[in-house]
Amino acid sequence: MTTSDREPEPVFRVGYGRRVGYSPKSPLGIGLTLLGLAAIGVGMYVVNDQSNWSSGELRDATHQAAHDLDGSTQPNFDPSDRYSGLDYRQTIVDAMKNTGAAQWFADPLVRRGEGKDPSAYEITGPGTDAAFCMHLTVTPLGNGQAVLKTHVTDGTC
Repeated sequence: MTTSDREPEPVFRVGYGRRVGYSPKSPLGIGLTLLGLAAIGVGMYVVNDQSNWSSGELRDATHQAAHDLDGSTQPNFDPSDRYSGLDYRQTIVDAMKNTGAAQWFADPLVRRGEGKDPSAYEITGPGTDAAFCMHLTVTPLGNGQAVLKTHVTDGTC
């Protein structure tokens, strides 16, 4: 029997329990198995890369969010009143998520400053030691609305 007379090895095989899988004897089956493993590896790399912030990404997202929030009209909270439970933390997180520098799977960590300026918010992110401080000045407009003025400095608050 010559090589041309042989029937090609099937790509799929039926295993135990009537499970269908790629045949390890078929070159195409081996290729598809390796292609699947490569796709899983690339997917894990992308998820890991999008789960951590770099210093530059955090800096860009913080400054872009500050730019977007500067002059915007928001609900009127007094950020210097620590005990009200109301602050602009989620507003800052949402603004950072809307920037092109935001990570897919990791939100920035935003917390209200406890130092000299309680209306300052410290911004950090998983995967980096970088920290930024967003200072807010709130000007009430009435009807429960206010205009925000923002300023960002490098480092903790």
